[in-house]
Amino acid sequence: MSNTDKLIDEGLMEDGTVLHLREKFLGVRGAMRLAQSPKLATVKVLNVSGNQIMDEGLEALAESPYLQNLENLVANHNEVGDDGAIALAKSTNLPKLTKVSLFGNVIGEEGAKAFANSPESKKYIKLDLYKNQFGREGYKALTESENLKNCEELEIYRE
Repeated sequence: MSNTDKLIDEGLMEDGTVLHLREKFLGVRGAMRLAQSPKLATVKVLNVSGNQIMDEGLEALAESPYLQNLENLVANHNEVGDDGAIALAKSTNLPKLTKVSLFGNVIGEEGAKAFANSPESKKYIKLDLYKNQFGREGYKALTESENLKNCEELEIYRE
C-alpha cells in the first residue's frame, strides 16, 4: 500500500463522499497518484489545501477519470498558477463540479481569463480566486463573464 493510499484511507469519511487531505505533504507526485485512485469514485468533496500540488497536480486532478462525482474542490495554498487553472477551467472530466476554491495560489491573468471564458464555468455557484496574482485584466474578465453570471459566490480581490 502506497503512502497516498494510506492518506486516502485515513482522510476518507465513512460514507466515501468527503476526502480531507489538507496539509499532508502530497506534492506533485502524490497528487498525480491521488488522481489515479479508484477510491475517488464516490468523492463529492475533496480538500487538498496546503499540499504544494502545483500546476501538474491540479492538472492531474482535472484529468482524473475517477472524479466524475466531485462537486466541491478545495485546493487553496498549493502554488497553482495559470497552467493548473487553465486545465481545471477547461476540464470536462468533472461534470458535477459546482464549487471551486483556489484561494492563495499564484494564478495570473491567463488563468483568470480561462475561468471567465470557459463554458464549464456556467455550472459554478462558487469560485474563490481570492489572493492570487491576476490584475485588472483578470478581474475585468471574471466580473464581466457571461459564463459566471449565475455564480453566487465569486471571490476575487481588487486593490
